[in-house]
Amino acid sequence: MAPQPSSSHEGGLGVRGQIERYRTAFIAVVTMIVIAAAVGGYILAHENLKLPGWVPVLGRNYFTLKAEFQTAQAVTPGQGQAVTIAGAKIGEIASVNLQNGMATVTMKVTPKYARLYRNATLLLRPKTQLQDITIEVNPGTPSAGRLRSGEVIPLSQTAPNINFDEFLAGLDAETRAYLQELLAGAGQGLKNNSKQLSAVLKRFDPLARETQKIAEQLEIRHANVARSIHNFRLLMEALGGKDKQLAELVDASNAVFATFAREDANVRATLHLLPGALHKTGAGLGKLATATDALGPTLHKLNPFAKALGPAQQATRKLANKTTPIIKNEIRPFAREILPVVNQLAPTTKAAGEAFPKLATSFSVLNEFFNEVAYNPGPSKGGFLFFLDWGNHDLNSVVSSADAHGALGRSLVYFNCNVLPLLKGVSEVNPTVNLLVSLLKPPTGAECQSLGLAGGGATTKAAAASANKGSGGASFGSPPTPPTPPTLSSANPLGPTPATGAGG
Repeated sequence: MAPQPSSSHEGGLGVRGQIERYRTAFIAVVTMIVIAAAVGGYILAHENLKLPGWVPVLGRNYFTLKAEFQTAQAVTPGQGQAVTIAGAKIGEIASVNLQNGMATVTMKVTPKYARLYRNATLLLRPKTQLQDITIEVNPGTPSAGRLRSGEVIPLSQTAPNINFDEFLAGLDAETRAYLQELLAGAGQGLKNNSKQLSAVLKRFDPLARETQKIAEQLEIRHANVARSIHNFRLLMEALGGKDKQLAELVDASNAVFATFAREDANVRATLHLLPGALHKTGAGLGKLATATDALGPTLHKLNPFAKALGPAQQATRKLANKTTPIIKNEIRPFAREILPVVNQLAPTTKAAGEAFPKLATSFSVLNEFFNEVAYNPGPSKGGFLFFLDWGNHDLNSVVSSADAHGALGRSLVYFNCNVLPLLKGVSEVNPTVNLLVSLLKPPTGAECQSLGLAGGGATTKAAAASANKGSGGASFGSPPTPPTPPTLSSANPLGPTPATGAGG
């Protein structure tokens, strides 16, 4: 029988037993590993190690921004060179590559700051004189469209850093010599005068502030001028296609101004009357203010009336609610049923209208006639109806007498001594009138004069001369008779009527 291995043999222990056996050394090794991992993590953290997003916990995703530069001098990836917007850090430079003779710089940007657009511009700028480079980003405008991760900004939208030696290399020999002399003279002039120079610069501080305000206003003015020029260009382009309309406008304006020129006197007269009109307008506005002052209390007193309208409107609403079913269910069906009858009456009414084309006008004229007849001007004047009553009364008086031949109209003729010359002239022209005057035997001019009934003057003398002339058969040719009261006979061709005398 083979001998069994001893339990104290070293190779016979398991892993756990070995750890327990070399516990001190194992703890020391584990501690060293942990310390090494912490130190390595610290070092890598300060070396700006960026783990990709697929690494759990420590990994992060970034927005990749690429840009082409004419030169990437002093751009060193992995040194923490920043990408900034308005001085705030948004990412770091990741790498620099040469493609087609141009430097392509790749940047890692924090996603929450990655609001960049396709018209964004980039500028290499040093933070210190040791060429600690940063990339200053202008994000652009939203109208150009959003920039996607990985897109490359072209060379036309980037600008490299310009070194001072490059600036000096752009100058010719004479300019460099003049610049050296200028700097040397400035050095001599500013030697031991730092306090005076500082004081002078302090004096320029208010001027700088005012100059800054002027520059801001000039910038605003520049923007306004640019916008005005743009709008003027649009206006000129719009007017360019309206040349015929502009010509018509000029012709019309010429005619209008010519009309204004012809109306110059009227315009002056209008302007002359304008002060009086404005004065009256002011007076009218003053009266209007008075009326407004009176209107306020009036409207205030109308408030109870307005409040009282509420119940009336409520009653009107109840009436409308009650009458709506009647109109809807009874009157509207009746209107629909009677509509065919109305349509059949239309030709008849049209024919009646054609038969009486002026009927409305006739009734309108009659209405105006009756309104005129019935008009009463007032208590001091009589209207047509008043004189119509008198006319009826006079007509009744005229035809109140009658004989076997019918009604006899009354007539009354008045004469006076002043009418005698007229009767003389008419009797010489008309034989019938001569006969009537002879039958009436009116007083002669001498009789009127002797009674003091005829006025003096040429008319009286002519009447007396006519009376003194004799004319056979004429009423004024009879010889003088003793003075008797003059009488006038009433001649009535229809029958005898009472005679009435009239004095001069």
